[in-house]
Amino acid sequence: MLPFEDAIEKINEMLKQDPENADMWCSLGVALIELKKYDEAAEKFEKAAELRPQHPSAWYGWGIALKALGQEKAAAEKIKTAMEMDQDSDKDPSEPEK
Repeated sequence: MLPFEDAIEKINEMLKQDPENADMWCSLGVALIELKKYDEAAEKFEKAAELRPQHPSAWYGWGIALKALGQEKAAAEKIKTAMEMDQDSDKDPSEPEK
């Protein structure tokens, strides 16, 4: 068994215990991208984004999977969303907007 196939098996076991774990859905998406299973990867990242909408990695991974599928416009939108979230995470919430 290839390392990413093994990882997918283990992640799926973990998701049976905790199906609401957005990080595990992202990890599953990454492993599927490594295996060039972009359709499946996009679905897993979408699930992660649904579970935790403010999770930049979910949006970024979703964008990467869509780009690999040739869906350039949708991919750019997802990656832009991830970048905006990531940028926002650097801000101190106690500071006023400039």
